[in-house]
Amino acid sequence: MDRPRAMRLDDIVGAILGRLTEQHRVVPEYIVRDAVEAALRRRFPGLPLATVEVPADVAGELVNGFCADAGEAEDDSATMPAVLTGDETGRLITALGLAVHVAAFNLDRDRLHVAQVLNGAAAALVALGSGARAAHDDGTSAVLLSPATLRTVRTTVIGVLQGLQNRGWQAQHLDEATTLALFDGVLAILGAVP
Repeated sequence: MDRPRAMRLDDIVGAILGRLTEQHRVVPEYIVRDAVEAALRRRFPGLPLATVEVPADVAGELVNGFCADAGEAEDDSATMPAVLTGDETGRLITALGLAVHVAAFNLDRDRLHVAQVLNGAAAALVALGSGARAAHDDGTSAVLLSPATLRTVRTTVIGVLQGLQNRGWQAQHLDEATTLALFDGVLAILGAVP
């Protein structure tokens, strides 16, 4: 029986990117590389990372850890879309715009988490814009959104809140009470939508 082999930095980054691709998650390579380098520096302080042979169990831990957040995609084919008013849709768009602003402001602090927030916000904004255009074309203010879009908005807003509350993100340029009230209001809207 072959014993698992040690991996180098490039091998680990490649394995993570491959797994993320299988999960239909898009994260730029430089962000994965930065995150893996930071983890390896903590485990192997003072060693040149380009030459470190990471034991297979540690490499596996890193790959699994970076790819663990994505579960199986939920099947929404039998689920009715949620119906939001124009006001609710506007609040979601505003919250996502603020999420992008806060995340971008903290890019130098936490690039992997920021990339996940930005990716989620972009996907949700595209879906919201499409839903709003469809409502306009139909002459109604009812915006139809898929459960997947609502989950993405929820995940994005929670990601920013976690960044602010647990990850040391900065947002001194914003009114904290207003920002938190907006995010809490959006989460309340999402909680009321089936």
